[in-house]
This record gives sequence, C-alpha cells and structure tokens, in this order.
Amino acid sequence: MSHYQTILCAVDLSDESAIIIKKAMRLAGDDPERVQVIHACEHPITGYGEITGKNHVITEAQIRQQAYPLLCQILETVGLDVGQAHIVFGRPADAVHELAKTLGADLIVTGSHGKAGIQLLLGSTANSILHGAECDVLTIRVGGD
Repeated sequence: MSHYQTILCAVDLSDESAIIIKKAMRLAGDDPERVQVIHACEHPITGYGEITGKNHVITEAQIRQQAYPLLCQILETVGLDVGQAHIVFGRPADAVHELAKTLGADLIVTGSHGKAGIQLLLGSTANSILHGAECDVLTIRVGGD
C-alpha cells in the first residue's frame, strides 16, 4: 500500500496525459479513487485568452465545452471516474497548488517534457508546480526532444 493518501495528477490533455495518470494510479495501489485529475486553463480574460477569427475572446464555458470531453475520454481510457476530474481556471501552477491544498493532497504528479536551453531558463509549469507545492511532487518525463 502506498503511503500517499490523496494524489493529484496534473495533465495538459496531450497524448501523454494517460501515461501520467497511469503512473499516478500505480502509486495509489489498489485504490484508484485516491487519484484526482486536474486540467488547469489560463483564464480567458486575465490569462492568455484565445482570439477567434471574429475577434471574440473564447469564454470559460467554451473552454470547458472543449476540454471536459477530452478529459473524460482520458479518464475513461485509464479507468477512472469522471467525478475525479477537475477543470479549473487560472495560472496552472497556482490552480494545482490551490486544489492540492483543498483536497489535502500529499502528492502531486505531473509531466515534464524535459526542455533545455532557453525553455529551461524561462521555467515550465512542472517547475512552477514543484517550487510552490506544500507536498511531494513527482514529475514524469514524457515526450521530450
């Protein structure tokens, strides 16, 4: 049995998301209900809102309509319940930290693309999650160059 009671898995809905969640599930052992999954989106007004062809900012509701089915499909693939999914808005690292605190998570699992050079110097979401977390953080290397 894992000593982690609540595992928060942060994903970006990329093809690697299922890999990251499966590794988090292995840490949960025989109790996959201990794994919660978060996808954090920049807020369309205060963050980097996308501009449509008609110069309209995409709303939170529109982003949720796009992201929720993708997240549910990933959860179905790995065998988790959609009730374990969280879509939140804000700076991704801050949103992950806040939900981890709310859930009482004792481990955050996230992916890292292993960037180097200028991308490493500028930081990444995984790095921001690591340095602001109040619990353990496990980064799973995915993809990469």
